[in-house]
Amino acid sequence: MEQAQEVDRKNTVVSGGSRFEGSIHISEEVIVELTKKTIQGIPNIQTATTGIASKFGIGRKSSEGVRVTVEDGEVPSISVEAYVLVKYGQRIPDLAWDVQEKIKANLERYTGYTVNSVNINVQGIYVDEPVVLAESEDAEDAQENEIESADADEEKKAGE
Repeated sequence: MEQAQEVDRKNTVVSGGSRFEGSIHISEEVIVELTKKTIQGIPNIQTATTGIASKFGIGRKSSEGVRVTVEDGEVPSISVEAYVLVKYGQRIPDLAWDVQEKIKANLERYTGYTVNSVNINVQGIYVDEPVVLAESEDAEDAQENEIESADADEEKKAGE
């Protein structure tokens, strides 16, 4: 039967009475994914893009509205920049505060790292049903075609 392993703050793993030294490093990409999943779980908010610099890999690590900086140390620390869109009609300061608190709590819970800062950058607002021009034009054309074919069928029946 296997005994559970315990890890103390100095990264010493204790297993079955024996000790060995080692370190644990969590990738920045993992922290970015944890942050994005946290944001996705919060209603009335969604991630936004961070701009053209992130698409070319310029600057800090970023992915779909989240930038993360990890400072190594005895207990590593994290700084997060989140770029979000808020649903129209929501109180932005209250929602941003909730997002900060949830991101901080989840990152500390899942990584064991200290969170130095969580900066929320509200880049815009969104509505439930975005209006897409191309789709609405196609729908109008389809509706006009249906009306024209119905009129042609009626004229055909009237002529008989």
